[in-house]
Amino acid sequence: MIDFIMVSFLVVVLLLVVLVLVLYVARTVRNIGRKLNATKKELGQLKKDTQAGFKNSSSLSNDIYRQSESYAQLISLLKLTQPIPLTRSWAASPDILLTLVEKIRIYKPKLIVELGSGLSTLVMAKSLPRGSRIISFDNSEEFAQATRELLKHHSVRGVEVRVAPLEPYNSELTWYSKKSFSDLKKIDMLLIDGPPGSQDPNARSAARLELLAKLSPKAVVIIDDANREGERALAQGFAGDLPGHTLQFLRHEKGAAVIAPA
Repeated sequence: MIDFIMVSFLVVVLLLVVLVLVLYVARTVRNIGRKLNATKKELGQLKKDTQAGFKNSSSLSNDIYRQSESYAQLISLLKLTQPIPLTRSWAASPDILLTLVEKIRIYKPKLIVELGSGLSTLVMAKSLPRGSRIISFDNSEEFAQATRELLKHHSVRGVEVRVAPLEPYNSELTWYSKKSFSDLKKIDMLLIDGPPGSQDPNARSAARLELLAKLSPKAVVIIDDANREGERALAQGFAGDLPGHTLQFLRHEKGAAVIAPA
């Protein structure tokens, strides 16, 4: 009888031990499964991040290549004999500069008005047809003087750089001083690359209100930074106001819009 009780007790103990082991193994397997699932998710995210990194790297490489191509063509076409400023950061990118050269050669404008002076002023001046001229506006005396010195260094003529300080345009907008534009008429090409629009999406919208009536019937309007909503809306506004013109958005580094005769 005692032996039977002992055996039964041992069996119960053994079953409890087995049960504990089973529960332990089950818990361990469940934890391993969770870790494996977490690892799969991490690996999946790592794969996605890696693919995104390769995609971004490829896109960046393509952008660099396109800018290099544009820059090489630009230097060849302009036949520069003096150094020029860098085309990075806030400066105009090689692709928009090459577009300016192309449009000047096609449309041969007599009067170009530029909002925002700099390297673009020099590039357009080096492409000017005989008898044409440029009036460039800048809200900064410092930048305007730097542009004048750049033009002088390259022995360029036919360009006037005006300082037009920023002031309230109406109850909603701030823009260049209106009186600086009072003598303008028959503008054949308008380049809008100012005033600075990184903080105010509507910083350049007054250009349409002030200069639309001063454009010639065959005027070409070029807007830089058209990746931004404000500049895209400005381009669409000009296109709607100019019958017989077409609007083209260019896939430039910063985006560009060209409104030109059809």
